[in-house]
Amino acid sequence: MNKTPILERLFPKNFARYSGLPIFGSLMEDFAQWLQALAYSRRSTRYIIQAAWWLVEWLRRRRHVTSIVMVTPEVLAAAEAHFGCRHTARHAAQALRRFLCERQLIPEPKPAKPSPSQTEVNRYALHLREVRGLAEGTICNHRQFVTRFWEFIGFDRKKSTLSGLKHEQIEAFVRQVARTRTRRSLLPVVLTLRAFLRFEFSRGVLARPLHEQIDTPRVYSGEQLPCVLTREQVKTFLKSIDRSNPTGLRDFTMLYLIAAYGLRRSEVVKLHLEDIDWRNRILHVKQPKTHQVLPLPLTDEAGQVLVRYLRRARPCTERRELFLRSQAPAGPLTPWAVNLLLLYRLRRSGLDLGKFGPHALRYSLAVHLLRRGVSMTSIGDTLGHRDLRSTAQYLRLNVDDLRLVGLPVPKPAPAARLLTEDWHARFPRVGSLAGPRPRAQTCFRSAFASALKRFLVARRTLGRKYVTEESSLRSWDTFLDRQKTRVVDHALFCLWAKSLSHLNPKSQVNHLRVVRDFLAYDAREHPGNYVPDRAIFPKLLPPRPPRLVSAAEMASLLATAATLGHRASCPLRPHTVRIGLMLLFCCGLRIGELLGLQLRHYEAADRLLRIEGAKFNKSRLVPLAPSVAQALERYLEQRRSSGVPTNPESVLMWCGRLPEPKAAYNLTSFTDIWKRLCLSAGVIDERGRPPRLHDLRHSFAVEALHRWYAQGGNVQSRLPYLATYLGHIGPASSHYYLQLTPALRSAASQRFHRAFGRLAKTGGAL
Repeated sequence: MNKTPILERLFPKNFARYSGLPIFGSLMEDFAQWLQALAYSRRSTRYIIQAAWWLVEWLRRRRHVTSIVMVTPEVLAAAEAHFGCRHTARHAAQALRRFLCERQLIPEPKPAKPSPSQTEVNRYALHLREVRGLAEGTICNHRQFVTRFWEFIGFDRKKSTLSGLKHEQIEAFVRQVARTRTRRSLLPVVLTLRAFLRFEFSRGVLARPLHEQIDTPRVYSGEQLPCVLTREQVKTFLKSIDRSNPTGLRDFTMLYLIAAYGLRRSEVVKLHLEDIDWRNRILHVKQPKTHQVLPLPLTDEAGQVLVRYLRRARPCTERRELFLRSQAPAGPLTPWAVNLLLLYRLRRSGLDLGKFGPHALRYSLAVHLLRRGVSMTSIGDTLGHRDLRSTAQYLRLNVDDLRLVGLPVPKPAPAARLLTEDWHARFPRVGSLAGPRPRAQTCFRSAFASALKRFLVARRTLGRKYVTEESSLRSWDTFLDRQKTRVVDHALFCLWAKSLSHLNPKSQVNHLRVVRDFLAYDAREHPGNYVPDRAIFPKLLPPRPPRLVSAAEMASLLATAATLGHRASCPLRPHTVRIGLMLLFCCGLRIGELLGLQLRHYEAADRLLRIEGAKFNKSRLVPLAPSVAQALERYLEQRRSSGVPTNPESVLMWCGRLPEPKAAYNLTSFTDIWKRLCLSAGVIDERGRPPRLHDLRHSFAVEALHRWYAQGGNVQSRLPYLATYLGHIGPASSHYYLQLTPALRSAASQRFHRAFGRLAKTGGAL
């Protein structure tokens, strides 16, 4: 047994410096032994002993401490506060305080008297634990947010701040938190604040139900596309992990289980030795998210990985957790530790895989199973999903199957004779246009100007853009300023609604809805103010049925678009318009998605478009059919040869009239070109008007059904892929685009006749 002092082994060159450290002296050797007994690594012990030197210097200079007798818990607490959480001396002060307390060299620190805010937080935490039954982790998050709110309103300085709480203070707190948070991370803060104010109102502390006046951030499911690795990339990454030491073997085993079984990080750290049923070859996974136990088959490869880890890497301890910390303090790992070890192993691997988290391995397994033809139900059972809608989120990443949804380029057709520039005269007008409307003011000037500004700030803090809504509010402000009034009543609101009679009912309702939301917001601070009833809004007309464009008509339109004249500002005008119309028809894009595309959104390696920030702020992948991808690549090559900007940030629908980033076609100009092409090719409806650009999205969905019926496939099973391709949350949202055309009715009838016609003839039973 090595009898050399620990300090001499740690500091062979500076042994005298640390063994006779002022104030502590010979206690440093006992302190080092105490750290070793707590399973601190050699490296951590060195850092703490070295940091003790900084601690001693601070005690001597600032606190005039010269002996161990003068060291008190209060002095060490002051040292911790001075050095801060990032300095190693703070950890040394914490460890020394525990060491001296165990040796009874200093008394245990007296618990500080809780402040008024801490007392209220403890009362609220007791309510969450005993009444609502929340988990301790959730209660900890509630305590953190509520404590920050107490500090913001200054409750410790003045207790009456809670009873006199105003809506402006709540908005100011939300704005302060939103500076360092995204919309998604702001949502739990707002929900916690709402629950806390509901609790205080139920106790009678608050006179008004302020929790009903807090708006939540606008958050949608599936906004961002997760990172997904191929199976080969996952295997390469796992092979790059160094398994020659216990820590590396532990990390490899954890990441292997996540990649092989799609476990969540909270599930892998909760595994115990009893969860491995070696006799029946089953791995029992406790799911903290659903509070259920998921039995998974223990494969031969997984069993060998676990046996190797248990024999070579897991320390001998009485703890039953499968994976333990490699550094002191000894104990189980936290879910966040999985992120840290993954980041460390990724950095050490030297592979160019980008930055991803443990959940990316779970997504990668789901996509791998989808590509192998595993059913959605089986994948949901493997991943522990209770709802198939959760599993359907992985369809967004199944590029191979989604590519089968996209339409090919229509077969070539002869071009129609393009109408001259005076084609507007042939465009039929419906109804008569009213006279010029008064323009809205550029700034708020009415008596509600300050409230309107606060309303816009509050909405944008919660993630809403409010661009069109701001225009409506400016018109409302202009109306109030001309009326010279400070009071809004039913008659005034009806007068404002009458001034919008030149708009269609849907636009009128949108304008009235925005103004009503503002009046409801203003009524929070002025309860007596007028808030209109939605029942007085105009009734919406049924949606106009789309004018579907067939593949033959689209081929004629594409050929006619190629005959458009070139312009000095846009030398590729016919090619740009043609590729834009092709993407609308063959991919079912929205017109806003098309006009917002940049060259970086096209991934040539996978031949797909990456749609970012579309409707509901969602992103998705749109794989292109081979013929569409070839046409797009030819267009990009023409841009490179003609001198049109080709940097990644350049817009795809480039017209060259304005500098970047406003060089794209706007909706008005592109719609005018579309109408001219439709009138030239004779693609019109029963009123003689061309179809809307959005009708191409309807046409795409119907053409996809036509093709699936012609191929004889299972149309019902492909509807989820169509919904995913269109960017919908499910097939129910895509039902609006599925029009029952005569051709579809005939195809469905023929398919039914082929499957069950013989039973109808013979009168047999199923």
